[in-house]
Amino acid sequence: RKHVPIPPAEIISMRPVHGLCEIILDINGEYTPVYATKNFVIAGEVFENRTQVTQNKISELKAKQFGKLKSQVENLVAMSYRPSKNPQHTIYMFTDPVCPFCGRAESQIKQVADKFNAELKVIFFPVHIPVGRDKAIEAICRKLTLEQYLKKDWERENKTDDYQCERGKKIVNESSTLARKLGIRGVPTFFTGNGKRIVGANMRQLESVLK
Repeated sequence: RKHVPIPPAEIISMRPVHGLCEIILDINGEYTPVYATKNFVIAGEVFENRTQVTQNKISELKAKQFGKLKSQVENLVAMSYRPSKNPQHTIYMFTDPVCPFCGRAESQIKQVADKFNAELKVIFFPVHIPVGRDKAIEAICRKLTLEQYLKKDWERENKTDDYQCERGKKIVNESSTLARKLGIRGVPTFFTGNGKRIVGANMRQLESVLK
């Protein structure tokens, strides 16, 4: 604070890096790295031999954060899909029913789950308010299976106002709060069982991580 004004923040990691003190700050759920000495502060990232030293550390910290909140995530799963009795992986998908990028990912996600024998768990984080939020609540109140959700026939019925139950509202409110705690800024966002995060409809990267 002597060298640079910062908002209220929590220090979640400190370590020496090439003679500097690397500090990872949690500022409203956003992980922000700075490198400090007594005389100055550098904001930015460190690269070494084509390796993103800073981002690797941030990814590790985010994975740990997911691990701490995993039980809460499990409690807010809106629907799930299990391709076999003994899945080898778990995919958590944070999505919004009316997000076009989510739709692109949803058109492929079941095939990815089948290909890698991964259990898929869907959590709603509506970013398109109010339509996305109302549709997410509707999907929960209808008790849709993943197959029913992906077909989208239910959306064409235009009965959203008939399916706004208190349980659905509670789950969507709590899952949205949890998504912000996890630092999710957009959807779709995927997590694997060990907390590895894939941002966006990047199915190739998701498959690469599952491999």
